[in-house]
Amino acid sequence: MEELGEFRRRVKTQLNKIDPKTLSYNEDEFWLVRVPYEFLEYYAETNRLYNTMIALPLARGLHDGTYRKLPVVRNGEIHKQPYLIHCLTVAKMLSDMWYPFGDEEKDILIAAALCHDMIEDIPFQNNGEELYKDFGLDKRVYDVVKLVSKKKDPTEDEEEDYFSGIRNNRLALLVKLSDRGHNVSDLYNMKEWKIEEYIGETRKRYLPMCEYAREVYPELTDVIEIMQDQIVVQTKTVQMLMEKHKKTVMELNDELSTLREENVKLRETFSLLKEGQ
Repeated sequence: MEELGEFRRRVKTQLNKIDPKTLSYNEDEFWLVRVPYEFLEYYAETNRLYNTMIALPLARGLHDGTYRKLPVVRNGEIHKQPYLIHCLTVAKMLSDMWYPFGDEEKDILIAAALCHDMIEDIPFQNNGEELYKDFGLDKRVYDVVKLVSKKKDPTEDEEEDYFSGIRNNRLALLVKLSDRGHNVSDLYNMKEWKIEEYIGETRKRYLPMCEYAREVYPELTDVIEIMQDQIVVQTKTVQMLMEKHKKTVMELNDELSTLREENVKLRETFSLLKEGQ
């Protein structure tokens, strides 16, 4: 294994080639993501994951100033949640798994997880080719990120091609399932119709993808089963809460209607009494 000092120098040399503005971030918000960030940084150094070490500050810089919809409450104060937390969570979920391949492919996988939303969300001049042309990441990282990047308002054919491309690349498939696994745990900030749409897509596209993966990539069976279980449990939990919410709203509306009817009757009674005087 490469000496740690040499590995750090190699990483630093590459980061020094990147425009400092690209890597700049709001240090006052870093405490909100510090724990998963430093965990992945330590994990990458320990295993000499070069691409992951480059992807971490890239994700931090490029996603700086964007936030998840659901805020964070700490010590009674509400804070906007940096979007980076999603990228870190997806990457950490993947780093916690055991894979039947070596550190090089694992490095591509985790780096791609950190960068998985960049092509969709960052206004690159060259459609994300900057990831390997300007930032020094392995082109395989770009290839995976490109596969999991969805066009806005795709046609049925484009959507089918999109999911087909993901199914045929085991790293893209792992990134996308991990991405969905985190997103289904964070649906509570969506409107009801959006939650139903998201759950429907999950059952139509992602659960069958898990079945497909077990057949085509049997070496990933254990990993896929863990991801599938997480998606299923989170989806069922959200749906259960949503149905409970619907029931509560219906009950409150019924109660409100009853109160309105009683109010009308009281007004009529009061009016009659007033006329009788």
